Amino acid sequence: VIEKYNFRPNSLARSLLHKQSKTIGFILPDINHPFFSTLVQKSEAYALELGYTTFLCNTMNNSENESKYLQSLVEKQVDGIIYLGGRINDTDTDQEYAEEMKKVMERVPVVFVNGQMSGVDAHIVRTDEESGVEMLVELLVNLNHKKIGFLGGLDGVSSTDVKKNTFVNVMENKGLDVNKSWVLDAGFSIESGEEVAAQFLSLKERPSAVICANDLVAIGVIKVLTKFGLKVPDDVSVVGFDDIYLAKHFPPGITTISQNYDQLGQTSIKVLVDLINEKEAMKETVIPTSLILRDSCKIFSEK
Repeated sequence: VIEKYNFRPNSLARSLLHKQSKTIGFILPDINHPFFSTLVQKSEAYALELGYTTFLCNTMNNSENESKYLQSLVEKQVDGIIYLGGRINDTDTDQEYAEEMKKVMERVPVVFVNGQMSGVDAHIVRTDEESGVEMLVELLVNLNHKKIGFLGGLDGVSSTDVKKNTFVNVMENKGLDVNKSWVLDAGFSIESGEEVAAQFLSLKERPSAVICANDLVAIGVIKVLTKFGLKVPDDVSVVGFDDIYLAKHFPPGITTISQNYDQLGQTSIKVLVDLINEKEAMKETVIPTSLILRDSCKIFSEK
């Protein structure tokens, strides 16, 4: 009879019976950004293995959209929410957003990935971005670079602030000066990289190496430097962060920090599923980053 009438179980009726919808919501700021799309892909694959389907909510970097999606996911009775970027990346938390988040968390378990909100007692899974920046500075110093800049990102965004503060601290601990005119921010896109590279080219004195806030910025920087006759890494060493797919293939191959997407995605889902099933879960889990060596940096020698 099942075959004859092509019967399919009613998932809504089943969710009422088991008090679980077997769905998870993802809220992220920009699906075009390779960091978020790669992480969602890895997370979603693991969620499917565990029997969960997903709703993907792309807020387009808009706080109103974040609020709409939060309410929509609660109304859809998802079992849990993975939160990526957006308001959880603000260095200074908006208290109105914090209160909204707390109300959502009274009804649905939420896991923050690479973010936090002051006053919100959330479960957090994050990568060790500090260690990643330390590895990049260590690498460049070992390659005899003493004049190092930091390009890209935005002040007030936690990932930028963490990376920049770590950069300054590690440089100072090594007895190296941080030239403020070599710390330039503009954003997180390829276009942002092109913009900071133009500022870099106008400097009277330039650093011999630059750390970029992410790989997209590094791509924009390399594009503009190459266009104006500077060779990477012969004239300037450039390193990135994230290890997106393009980093491997964009000439000359970008040395970068891997966010270990598989581990980050699986751990985020595992913590959320434990919360859904009312099991104990680590309040904060730190995923290690790793250095990926390619061809965009080399030993510095005075000309």
